[in-house]
Amino acid sequence: MIEYAGLCISVGILMGAYCRTDKRKAQDLARITQIDELKGLVELLEKEPLSNPVVAIFGTVGSNSAVETTRSGTLCVFSEETARVCYKPEKNCNTDSSSNESKEVMLYRKDVPWYLDDGTGRVYVKGTQFAKGFYDTLNKYIFTEPVMEHFERFFSVKDVQFVANSCCEHVLEIGKPLTVVGKAERDKNGSPTIGRVYQVFNGRINNFDELASDLKSNSECYEMWSLLLTGIGVSILAVSVLTA
Repeated sequence: MIEYAGLCISVGILMGAYCRTDKRKAQDLARITQIDELKGLVELLEKEPLSNPVVAIFGTVGSNSAVETTRSGTLCVFSEETARVCYKPEKNCNTDSSSNESKEVMLYRKDVPWYLDDGTGRVYVKGTQFAKGFYDTLNKYIFTEPVMEHFERFFSVKDVQFVANSCCEHVLEIGKPLTVVGKAERDKNGSPTIGRVYQVFNGRINNFDELASDLKSNSECYEMWSLLLTGIGVSILAVSVLTA
């Protein structure tokens, strides 16, 4: 009986934690100001010059200093190459399934200043690579082996070997449509900028109010089940103690 009580109480506490997480997310989403056109961000910052509001903006990726990747030849604003290497070269990492002897490493990264453009305005975006969802927006290209000059900067081929078909190039391409949620501000030149990015989405997201409403409903459901299961667990525990 005590085991069932502990299980109910544990699940109840866990669901309570989910409830609080969803409730915070719903509150954060409800505070987002949706910017339909990028020119509207200028107007918003003029009305609220000191508040640095959290906004959601949409546009396509552009840059005045885009780079072409060495592998895929893609024109992009962010490029990163990774490879999985094996630290026990006496073994064949391509046939040995032990993941403890191999590790994914970053061999190369290049990024340049970039902006979102929707035809009505242009807004620079900073610090996106630490935002939630950023890596989900990157295109991925797989190669049989890494660029050796990148590889040899970190490793000697005698010390490690790379796992075949594990070399990936991740890129944020020019023209990619994105929705960015972050804190709006002005840069040192007075231009509107997203200075701190919280989340990045592929494509256009318009239903933040709906997302907030759904999360709020979920949190209320979790809260009800949390109280119910915790109550059942406490009741079972009380009965067990009294009848012992």
